[in-house]
Amino acid sequence: MKNENLKGYLLETYYCDYSHDSIQKIARGFMERYKDQNELAKKLFYFVRDNTRYTVGNWNKRASYTLKFGYGTCTNNANLLVALLRACDVPAGYGVMEVIGPDYFGEIVPPRLSRTVSKKSKHVYCYVYLNEIWIKCDPSDDEPLSINTQHLNPQSNIVEWNGISDAVLNLLPSHILSDSGPINNIDYIINKRQRMSMYIPVRIGNFYIDFLRKKGMEIKTIEEMENKFEDWLKTRHYFDYLLLELFFIFYDIIKGKGINKEKVHVRNI
Repeated sequence: MKNENLKGYLLETYYCDYSHDSIQKIARGFMERYKDQNELAKKLFYFVRDNTRYTVGNWNKRASYTLKFGYGTCTNNANLLVALLRACDVPAGYGVMEVIGPDYFGEIVPPRLSRTVSKKSKHVYCYVYLNEIWIKCDPSDDEPLSINTQHLNPQSNIVEWNGISDAVLNLLPSHILSDSGPINNIDYIINKRQRMSMYIPVRIGNFYIDFLRKKGMEIKTIEEMENKFEDWLKTRHYFDYLLLELFFIFYDIIKGKGINKEKVHVRNI
């Protein structure tokens, strides 16, 4: 690709706000320490992967917000990495996959929560232009989450990057419907608002991710995962535990399945 065609991959956008002081400060520090562009890109990848906790939902955040608060979706984490790379004058863009939602996360998602995942979902990762080629690198999953769940879930295998070849999530090809990129601007994707109906599943989903970081290594089988999570949620976040149970009571009614009286009785609602 000619240098003229790379200009769009160095531009600032509303969500890729790399002129923000906080992003510029990080970029300057890395550029002072790492003069080789491949090494610089690799260190920025690990900075984002290891300093932003993976979450679901609420993706319409600017790169500076993700940096400040230290958490984000796959889209937010990719956007932060793109912003940092562009701030270092390294061309970077986005890869956008359309994936089968319930399968994308693997077996690790509790059956009840997996029912709320969209049949088709978008997964966003980073492209970086190095040595005159585009390379994929995906900083989505933070190290504690990967390490504490990869023994149960192949999709969770930790992503390491050498700065030379592609490094992406361990997704099955059958779960990927399409894969496009590099794209220089995805503000139209980040700007899309989360549906209000997803508020409770997303909130509980992020509690579940936090549970996996803290307790995932103690879980030996997928089968015991859901019950242990609900016990953990009930002990530490009882109000949210009640929200979870009430949500699925109404969810089942709306879906025409009626109320699971045994479940309601057991959970003391």
